[in-house]
Amino acid sequence: MARHRFLVDGVEHVVTVDPLDGGFAVSIGDADPIEVRATVREVPGVVSYFEGGRPTRAFVGRPAQAQGYNVTVDGRRFELRPPSTSKRGRGTVGGQTDPLGKVSAPLAGVVVAVHVAVGEHVDEGAVLCVVEAMKMQNEVHAPHAGTVTAIRVETGARCERGDFLVEYEPDVKPGS
Repeated sequence: MARHRFLVDGVEHVVTVDPLDGGFAVSIGDADPIEVRATVREVPGVVSYFEGGRPTRAFVGRPAQAQGYNVTVDGRRFELRPPSTSKRGRGTVGGQTDPLGKVSAPLAGVVVAVHVAVGEHVDEGAVLCVVEAMKMQNEVHAPHAGTVTAIRVETGARCERGDFLVEYEPDVKPGS
């Protein structure tokens, strides 16, 4: 599974891509996944894919003045941009991006310590847990201040990169 953060027409979304046999399941935010079977043609910028069994084409191009992509599907144009570099989001870790309110393992390893409990308020940057990989201990920090709502691992448990370790209710809501 890969999670990515994008600004789509100025609104930040988390896009999840799961490989399927011969395609992908793509979901935006909490929406139901859409099965996509894509083929890249010899024509640069044209991607053909099946969405729910219906053949569709997307035209992808880079804007001249900005980062990201312009994507046109069924006559609708979308601007995809990387998220802002502000401290509001955790950012990309190992190709993964966490949705607001969730913290994932930055690498595969063993959880050697959990430093928080459900209901506990944590400050931005607080150590939530420690994951050990190849005899190196890696602290996992809170990307935002908030209240812990769930702990998905326990000390001694193995985790894979991208597994959710801790969930929290952030003090700051998106767009505020």
